Amino acid sequence: MGNYSFKTTGLPDPVNGIVEGHNFTQGIPHTKIYKGMSGLTFKNCNILNCDVPVGSVIEYCNTGHMEICSHLYPRWAEKGYISSCADDCSHRTIVDTITVDGVAVDTNYTYEDKVVA
Repeated sequence: MGNYSFKTTGLPDPVNGIVEGHNFTQGIPHTKIYKGMSGLTFKNCNILNCDVPVGSVIEYCNTGHMEICSHLYPRWAEKGYISSCADDCSHRTIVDTITVDGVAVDTNYTYEDKVVA
């Protein structure tokens, strides 16, 4: 299994039209992979946030599109794979203020990636 995360070039050549067992995770939803090709079959691949070529068949792959929060994946933001989020980004789901004797002493934030169409 090869790791081609965050790459759109230098991907492995399909063997008889089949791409099998590779990780192509992208940081941005709907990133096109294998541009200019059509009718490939993807088997047992991680194609999160990938748009595969028209007419492709997907078998037993991890698929979907998500806005990924940099609070959950700070190293991805540091490497430029995703954009850095503000503290009050749209991924923030819970704000929990810790209060002791009526004084707010800390605040915890919970963030979640967002599924997109």
